[in-house]
Amino acid sequence: MALEGARPPEPSGLQSQQVAVKEVGAMAVSVKTVQLLNPQAEDIPQELGLSAKLPSLEGKTIGLLENRKYHADAFLQELKQLLVEDYGASNVIYATKFTYSAACSQETLDSLTSQCDAVVHGIAD
Repeated sequence: MALEGARPPEPSGLQSQQVAVKEVGAMAVSVKTVQLLNPQAEDIPQELGLSAKLPSLEGKTIGLLENRKYHADAFLQELKQLLVEDYGASNVIYATKFTYSAACSQETLDSLTSQCDAVVHGIAD
């Protein structure tokens, strides 16, 4: 059952605060709501170590993860060619994030890590 005057939950990071409630004689009550942005991080990032260095790329499957920044695709396409022709990679798997400003989907990460010996997350501007 919805309460009259109930508000939907605030988006994450936003907080509302009521201020300045005044009543003067027979005048109406005025209430102002100020929406504040909480700049604190919502999640604490997990710290991970580096993977062991591969002794060689020859015969390896390399994943390339493009983040849709300007020139990232051109850079990674050139890298793909170099990995195969100059370093002997047997296969290159190319994946694209939805947007550079958001985390990559877990499904994409799981797919790359299960199929690849190494993954390059390419960014460019």
